[in-house]
Amino acid sequence: MFESGWAQQNPEAMGLPVALTDASIEEALDTVVHATAGLGFLEWTRYRAAAHLHALIVAPVESSDRRRLDAATQCAARIATVLSVSQGAADGILFRALVLRDRLPRVAECLRDGLLAPKHLHTIVTRTDLVDGRDYADEVDAEIAAALRRRRSWSDTRLRDMVDCIVHRHDPDAVRERRIKAKENRSFWVENAPDGMAAVGATLAAEDALLVATRVEALAANVCSRDPRSRNARASDALFALVTGTGFGCQCGDPTCTHTETDPDSISATTVVVHVVGDAATLDAVTAAASSPEGAAPDTSGRSGFLHGHGVISPDHLRDLANRSDAVRRRMDATPAAHQPADPYRPSAALETFVRARDQYCTWPGCNNPAVTADLDHVTEYDHDDPAAGGQTTAVNLNGKCRFHHTLKTFTDFLDDQYPDPELPGRVLSTVTTPEGRTVPGPAHNGYDLHPELADVTFDDPVVHPPPGTESPPTRRRTRLAAVHARRRAERARNRRAREAAAIDDPPPF
Repeated sequence: MFESGWAQQNPEAMGLPVALTDASIEEALDTVVHATAGLGFLEWTRYRAAAHLHALIVAPVESSDRRRLDAATQCAARIATVLSVSQGAADGILFRALVLRDRLPRVAECLRDGLLAPKHLHTIVTRTDLVDGRDYADEVDAEIAAALRRRRSWSDTRLRDMVDCIVHRHDPDAVRERRIKAKENRSFWVENAPDGMAAVGATLAAEDALLVATRVEALAANVCSRDPRSRNARASDALFALVTGTGFGCQCGDPTCTHTETDPDSISATTVVVHVVGDAATLDAVTAAASSPEGAAPDTSGRSGFLHGHGVISPDHLRDLANRSDAVRRRMDATPAAHQPADPYRPSAALETFVRARDQYCTWPGCNNPAVTADLDHVTEYDHDDPAAGGQTTAVNLNGKCRFHHTLKTFTDFLDDQYPDPELPGRVLSTVTTPEGRTVPGPAHNGYDLHPELADVTFDDPVVHPPPGTESPPTRRRTRLAAVHARRRAERARNRRAREAAAIDDPPPF
């Protein structure tokens, strides 16, 4: 019987507990984090071994081997055989091993040190293929590694955007050529599926896909809470209704339901909005390009943009969107009001736009939900009885949270905090603390990294009115909700003092 040998290793020698039977919640979380970092080290070791196999088997004959079953194929076949995986999977392992060795050695060190989750490696490898063989490949590797070593958290989308941002900045021409080729190769297909079903697919511009998805979701939402279909099933029916022009209705079976049928044409294109954030100088280049002499080289300068629901887009793509006939441009004011004139609790339209552009996604560590559809949450809870007590409507105190994480923060003992970045004026940092007191840093990459000028946007101080009543201190007892808010303010203050007193030495989360 085969045994790997891992079970016979001494767990304590690897920094792991011998048993978890009597472990506390905090100790169990420590083990989860430490073991996940260990997966990165083991994955790094596996890729090192695969690269060494390539050096032994392939490198000596690589320049002259013309066999159909060449040395590279046989090397991958060895890996496929011992791991019981397909030849294609083994080819992928060998390919990534060589990329880490030759193109991304500093990123490989981050994997070794537990700073890069193995699941994120594929994203970095595939989205840096444009830089292979370029004279700036070493710079891209160094910049990605430096970003990974920030003591903040990464989600799948934020890591993808960070890599795209760096690649776009180094070679906008290659990015443009790749986008043109991708647009030329757009396609549509129908694929048979089991049980009398079929799958329909298409590739199209990101903004067009978002428009289609938004219209489908808008039509699919026209049902009551008793509709028996899943969200995906409703969306499938809504897509068919939009394409065929047939009615879409709720299937609850209640004759009094007000959603018995919805005309797809009522979901007009004017109700569908795609949000794009871009640098003003980049957008202004549209006019400059239009007035340039015929045959002049296209302008590739400018900073990348951000398409909510998609991610980072190139400067050329940003200008294409801005130049659409249905595009509406709105400049962000330099010093707008923070809240609505008649309601200091509600953020102004300018502040709401700023927060969504800054956060890009839900600010909870690891969440990929877009900020454009998120709730805007007062991190320190707004005190409706006495706004001066804390929780005011400001850029520092607001952030985007998806509905799930907003609910989790509001109704459980999870605690979040947000405060000015002491090293980068104008920016903010956020944290989330578990009920047991473990503090996890917030996102490592957001709108500041793509558009640094966001740090220059300031807002007027909120107008704080005194609480109603006489000037004497209120004599009423504190409500249960007020007590919870006061406790959370005290916990945030303690966490901030702890951060200032000593550096946190926990491994960063993925």
